[in-house]
Amino acid sequence: MNEILDIRFHGKLTSDISLQFNKIAHEKRSDFNDFIAIISRPNIENIDWWVEGPASRNTYSSSLFHNYCAIHLLNHLITDKIFFYDKVLVDSSHVASVIECLLKRLDIKNCKVIIENSFKGNLKKYLKRNFLIFFLLFRKYFQMVIARFFAPSKIHNNQLILIDTFLMPGYIDSDRWYGTLWENLSKKKKLEAFFVPTLVLTKFKDIISIYKNANSSNRNYIFKENFLNLNDIIFAFRHKKRLKKIKFDDINVLKCDFSNLIEDELNNNADINAVLESILTYRFIRNFKLKGYKVNIAIDWFEGQSLDKAWNMGFKFFYPKTKTIGYRPNESFPFYMSSFPTLIEKQAKVIPDFFAIQGKATEITLKEFMPDMKIILIPSFKSQYVWNFKRTKVNHNNKIILIPLPISIKSSRVIIERLVEVFKLNSFESSQIILLFKPHPAQSLKKLKADLVDFPNYISFTLEKSFIKLLTLASVLITEASSTCLEAMACGVPVIMMENQEGLTYDSIPSSISDEIYRKVRTENQLIQAIDYFIFLDIEATGKLELIGKEVRKNYFEPISQRGINRLMKIDT
Repeated sequence: MNEILDIRFHGKLTSDISLQFNKIAHEKRSDFNDFIAIISRPNIENIDWWVEGPASRNTYSSSLFHNYCAIHLLNHLITDKIFFYDKVLVDSSHVASVIECLLKRLDIKNCKVIIENSFKGNLKKYLKRNFLIFFLLFRKYFQMVIARFFAPSKIHNNQLILIDTFLMPGYIDSDRWYGTLWENLSKKKKLEAFFVPTLVLTKFKDIISIYKNANSSNRNYIFKENFLNLNDIIFAFRHKKRLKKIKFDDINVLKCDFSNLIEDELNNNADINAVLESILTYRFIRNFKLKGYKVNIAIDWFEGQSLDKAWNMGFKFFYPKTKTIGYRPNESFPFYMSSFPTLIEKQAKVIPDFFAIQGKATEITLKEFMPDMKIILIPSFKSQYVWNFKRTKVNHNNKIILIPLPISIKSSRVIIERLVEVFKLNSFESSQIILLFKPHPAQSLKKLKADLVDFPNYISFTLEKSFIKLLTLASVLITEASSTCLEAMACGVPVIMMENQEGLTYDSIPSSISDEIYRKVRTENQLIQAIDYFIFLDIEATGKLELIGKEVRKNYFEPISQRGINRLMKIDT
């Protein structure tokens, strides 16, 4: 028979099993949070624990949620007598032990658990464990030297508002994260407000220029590296040694021991750079306090990742009277677990006092696991364009489908290949439809195209940074998992969301929105039908979508007002 079930972190499930996996994962979200609370409680005050993958619940880099749901998937298939597999593929010996335990307990005898990890994957683990940390710490020390030389501190106030943000080439004056927040601040607030950036997606050769450009911009920056020293680098380096003191006993899932699996993730964190950056952010806050600076408000760009936990823990410990705010502009994906705060995180003081949201409907999902959370409704600085959006008049014979691609090259290629295949199967090729792909800012277009076949003439790639300009041209937006879905629907542009056929789907469409303006598709036929329906809408149907868009706008994108700005930037609440 030779049936294989691939439950590796980035493995390939069949479409029907993937659908079942998504259902089980959704049902287990709350249980998983309880599981994390249990293993976190003994380490509730330990910064080294909270910056690691298991406690962060960052499902993009940590495999723990995936593995937790995978064992429940197996349990479901076996107990419902629909388990017909000869082999189960896993990606580590610790996952294998858990699966073997379950198979033995449920009396499954003719199934082998195969550890299948690529040489590249094993090499990556080895390099991370033995060499990468040295390079990353050297890089951070280099940043410290460059920041002191090219971007010295220019703090001209001692009643500060610190705003956690990011820097990457091409996005210094054009704010990818906070939109028009800076432009809407009063002169007085601009004297108090300072962005505290973390460098992301920046090559070593670009470090000097990014500090120089940021330092000469019209915004206020405080660079963490100016407040770090060699002792902080050594403290971060010793993180791994301190982790060894964390031990786990009797951590069972479905009566199978998960402790070795958790310890393995602590020792082989997939995102060691984020861990080190988080620890150094915590030390920055400590050092900033020792320098005597006062911080009235600390605003965290909140996704609940390690960096967020370190930022909030630092301010709660060193600045207990400072008002901490989590800036959460987007409706999150249900499986992006870290973005949904929990009670244990509040008790550990790793989340903010208040959450700033840019649409009243977002409150419902944000409070899913913490109903008593304090909310501040603020303007939608990042997506204010939805309120005056107008379609560009284009040649009616041409229809443009806009496809913003995810950061993953692999996922982007899958989307491109699926769409090309669909166009081959259908008569769309003769319909003067253009597939316009917008690569993620972190993607290299050359790398994206590297292994793809020659493109037909209906495919085009754009280097245009402005999503707004591209959206004005679009008849439909297609994506897999992107916050652009909500923005498009707010503008009356219909959305087709391509579900992940091989694993978890990071669904970006809230259940409260009318399904007349979107389609979720899994199969080629569903994708063909959705394109065929939306691309040829008549004037009446288009008008109806614009009315739905107005409702989305009202619920998810708060207009800019002085009152809304004050809610964010004043101490009073």
